[in-house]
Amino acid sequence: MNHEEIREQLPLYVLGGLDPETTAAVEQHLAGACDSCAADVREWREVVGLLPLSVTPVGPSDRVKDRLMERVRQDAPRAKVIPLRPQRWRAAWIAAPLAAAAMLLFVISNKLYQDHQRYLEAMKSAAEQTARAETVAALLAQEQKTLADREAKIQQLSARLQEQQMAAEEKARQVAQLEAALAQRQAEIIEQRKLVSLREQELARVRSAGSARQTQAASATEIAALKADLARQRELAAGSEREVKELRAALDQQQSLVEASARETEQLRATVARQRGIIEVLTSPGLHLERLQKAKLGVSSQGHVLWNERTKTWVFYAFNMPQPPPGKEYQVWFMTEKEGPVSAGLFTPDPSGTGVVLAKPPSKLFGEIVAAAVTLEPAGGLPKPSGEMYLRGSL
Repeated sequence: MNHEEIREQLPLYVLGGLDPETTAAVEQHLAGACDSCAADVREWREVVGLLPLSVTPVGPSDRVKDRLMERVRQDAPRAKVIPLRPQRWRAAWIAAPLAAAAMLLFVISNKLYQDHQRYLEAMKSAAEQTARAETVAALLAQEQKTLADREAKIQQLSARLQEQQMAAEEKARQVAQLEAALAQRQAEIIEQRKLVSLREQELARVRSAGSARQTQAASATEIAALKADLARQRELAAGSEREVKELRAALDQQQSLVEASARETEQLRATVARQRGIIEVLTSPGLHLERLQKAKLGVSSQGHVLWNERTKTWVFYAFNMPQPPPGKEYQVWFMTEKEGPVSAGLFTPDPSGTGVVLAKPPSKLFGEIVAAAVTLEPAGGLPKPSGEMYLRGSL
């Protein structure tokens, strides 16, 4: 017999109503230093000891006494003593023990019932606490895994961002060098143009003065050479301009990549900060948990609300949420006593249908938070709910 079975037999053990085998098992259990059962035995013995005090003795009635004395007088001459047979008043004497036994059985039954109810309530409370602990442990493991993944991704993005920044700096340096070379070539082109112009002016003067043909031919040859050099410089300058243009486009693209990586890194850092806030809520003392039930037919959505009195932070979880249509988001609401619904945040579920919102409770001016709900609203949310409700729950 186990502890609970022996405990149920203790009232009958105190009354002496157990068979020898069960009595031996109970006494062996009591000898094993079970303090709770020993205390129960003492309590039951006190109850049994008080039972005689609650019974009023019942004697024979006057009619019985008269009949007895009359019979004694009739039998006196015979000098024969006949033992009395109290058949008529035996029932009165039996009624008292029966009433005491009935009262004892009532007390025993009532105490056993109360103990059983307390046991069931304790088991129910323990089961609820175990379920809540398992839920919190599962959520904590999920958040820790997500946090580790996000931190690893941040490290990868940071390394990639550093490489992109170095590449952008190198391209910027190349652009600066090409721009300097282009400026030099353009200055050379200007000088070549000036020189060609001077030579052309000299050739014009020679022609107008009717000088020798040899001088004219030399001037024409020099001018042609100068023009050829000018054309070459112009071609080099055009090539430099194209190269600078290409490098500037590459630099702009690299800077766009750097900016995109920086934005992604900042978003991940914000997500990591939120993840750490969620983990702090889940691991701090004073955690409360309530369930959100589905409020829309045809969906299997459910959720949890967790909040921590120390951190003053709330976490909303939604599971099996359908993907919202374009231009829509899910909005979480604090349902307050004075102001009604107050927005707690927006979320779009991931491919598995899970959404998480970390929020601070509204000011006490809004009144106590009595419930929570999730509705489908336009992207960006609204001051008050207008769409269909998917989850709700009292707190």
